[in-house]
Amino acid sequence: MATFKTPKATAFGQIKRLISLLLAFAIAISTVVFSGIDIIAAENDSAEDGTSNLRRPVSNEQPMWIVHIDSWNYADPEAIIALVPEDVKPYVVFNISLSINWDTEKQRFMVVEYGYETAKSWVRACAENNVWCMIQPASGGQCHFPDYDTTVDYEETVFAEFFRDYPNFIGYNYCEQFWGFDQADFPVTAQQRYQHFAGLLELCNKYGGYLVDSWCANQWSPPISPIAMLKTIPEFEQACRDYTENFILLEKYTQTGYIADTESLAEGIWLSGYSGNFGVRYDESGWTDSTWNGSGDASKNEYRAVTGLAVYLERFLLNGATVIDGPELAWVECFRETEQTTSEDGYTTRNWDIYEQFEKVTTDFFRQILNGKIRIPTRQEVIDRTKVIIINDVETGNDDDKYSTPESLTEGLYRMDGDGGLRDNHTIYKKTGRYPAIPMSTALADDVAESFEYVIYKSEYDDMFPTIEDKVEFFNEIFPQEYTGDIYAGRYENRWAIYCPYKNTGSSASGVIDLKYNTCDTMGFELPRYSNVLVNEYSDHIDLYLNNYDEEALIPATDVITVSGCTSEPTYTYEDRGITTAKFESSYSDGVFTLRITHIGPMDVTINCSGDATDRETEYQVATLVEPSAPPIYTGTLQHEAEVFESKNIDRYVTNGANESIRNYTGQGYMVLGKNEGVSVRDSFKVLEDGTYTVTLRYQAASPDTLKLSAGAFSSAELVLSDTGGEWAQTSAQIHLNKGENLLTLDANGALSSNVCIDNITIDFVEAGTNIMPLLIICIAVVAVVLIVAIIVLICVTKKSKKSKAK
Repeated sequence: MATFKTPKATAFGQIKRLISLLLAFAIAISTVVFSGIDIIAAENDSAEDGTSNLRRPVSNEQPMWIVHIDSWNYADPEAIIALVPEDVKPYVVFNISLSINWDTEKQRFMVVEYGYETAKSWVRACAENNVWCMIQPASGGQCHFPDYDTTVDYEETVFAEFFRDYPNFIGYNYCEQFWGFDQADFPVTAQQRYQHFAGLLELCNKYGGYLVDSWCANQWSPPISPIAMLKTIPEFEQACRDYTENFILLEKYTQTGYIADTESLAEGIWLSGYSGNFGVRYDESGWTDSTWNGSGDASKNEYRAVTGLAVYLERFLLNGATVIDGPELAWVECFRETEQTTSEDGYTTRNWDIYEQFEKVTTDFFRQILNGKIRIPTRQEVIDRTKVIIINDVETGNDDDKYSTPESLTEGLYRMDGDGGLRDNHTIYKKTGRYPAIPMSTALADDVAESFEYVIYKSEYDDMFPTIEDKVEFFNEIFPQEYTGDIYAGRYENRWAIYCPYKNTGSSASGVIDLKYNTCDTMGFELPRYSNVLVNEYSDHIDLYLNNYDEEALIPATDVITVSGCTSEPTYTYEDRGITTAKFESSYSDGVFTLRITHIGPMDVTINCSGDATDRETEYQVATLVEPSAPPIYTGTLQHEAEVFESKNIDRYVTNGANESIRNYTGQGYMVLGKNEGVSVRDSFKVLEDGTYTVTLRYQAASPDTLKLSAGAFSSAELVLSDTGGEWAQTSAQIHLNKGENLLTLDANGALSSNVCIDNITIDFVEAGTNIMPLLIICIAVVAVVLIVAIIVLICVTKKSKKSKAK
């Protein structure tokens, strides 16, 4: 017998089917939520290139710019990293510069009190931002890290720790190794430091890193110079032979004397095969005004950042330097802390910015390397161009005899008129570029070094050159004249480095170079002080890079350039990057083209010109740049210091804890939260993947309290604070973070009951996974909607059924 469903039963069946479908949908979502997503943690990539284990190779094709995250800036390392332009950043290695401002009475460093802790925190910040870095633990003999000798297993020391733990870390930068040894609070001797260097070089070789040593000199320092150490510390000399590529020697400009000697030493140790690279650490500290008489403190009124270009142009274009360090002083030349700002939602932020000279001088110069206008020659090329090396084989006499260049070496050659030798050598400028810098070393360490055309032993120098005239005659024979005038002009292949070598106000220099590649005859220059020119010759045009940036200039200066021997009137184009709009005036008469350029700052000019000369050189090498690889991905602990957090309603920032009563903080300071209502602080962290992370706060509190930790609307936890008894303690909670940027916020629940200090926040990965909270809320919402719909439908059907019965 057939059965028939009543209308009521049919309606309820439809409701059941609808509910079943909606519930199935909710269950499906729940299944996705609770199953999680498997994500493989990032692994470190190999930094090896098949021929070397160097983590970040340095060469004429991969130059390095060491940019300082300087403790004198009381810096936020991430803010400094962000300020470096993206186009140069792949070539930058960030130097974590630890000040050695030591207080003998207080027995502590007064800018970076805890060097190891600050270095570790800032290395982690660099790792989080995937940039290369190194640590500068020392200036002079004073050092934040211990010194060891070669009997110590360096694998058991702090030096190996940084290499092991941080794949973006490439070494140690020892600054100004000419002073501060053998003191009561720092008893290490220079000899012990260089024994330490021997062991450190071996460690750097193991991990593919570098030891950087920057040298400058005064009258007391020759017996502890790198030349002296090569001659007297056999462990160091052997380590330089064995681990050459791991040693970088820099000439530094902190002292007012021995300037040419320092250049000869740094370049000579590289050319002779004892270091893998050399470079420049320019420093206003060694500048002397033209009015200085050589006694007392030197005035520096005539110093400008652009004076460093005279050094950079020669060293990189002609001498083969591959490393810029600085410039110094970083807090007056590179970065500065600016006024704090307040966001629309009430948070106060500490801010940093670049100095204009950092952009207009150093950055703009470095871009000339990256765009190929400057090609750095190889070591063999520099040896072939330089031709001559001095070997210091003297074992008796005073310290200068045994460890310095001959005092008269540059006299009659490139020494400026009125300047002296060694301790009396006070100017960075050179009288002429006709003669290459003359390098000095202690021996020729490899076959490449043996290829010098002339090896002059210092013990035979006086016999070889009885008079200045004899020396000048010798050098004139091997280096023919290529220009006239009092400008500095040095050439390699089709490129010239040219500048005005005078310091005093109102001074200028002029000269005429013989063109070697362009078919016109000559190019003339009239240059006021601070003017620098890079010339690239081609057969039918000449490219010029001009830079006369003056941070104190009120009136633009005028460079005058002439081209003689033109067969038709040249044309020109330019790109102006100066701080004022450049003005150009040109004229042409009887084959001579004159261009007057009035400007302040860097610019590029191309003069399209040709003549009828036929005896021109045609071969030159084109620059080849290889962008360094980024560091392997870091998966360890992230750490940010509280003194750079954004804040609302706090008591104060402590940017330098050395002047306060609380000890054993980690960065340069900490934050005092205070007892105001609405205390809140925040900072952004970058993580590699979605997942659960442990967030740890380092703090001090005088009574129990709580802080709410949140990373968005759906990820929060409570941090429980206890009475720490005046010591630092830690409290942790686990929360979900999303791949990429996460803004972590700490909020007080009302007013805090004690004056809580916070030191840092660290973050550690726990496990990968999706944050279930947002989807769980969606599931609950879906189920709620299902129930509401079902109830509404049920009510409607019930009412309809009742009406049917009533009828």
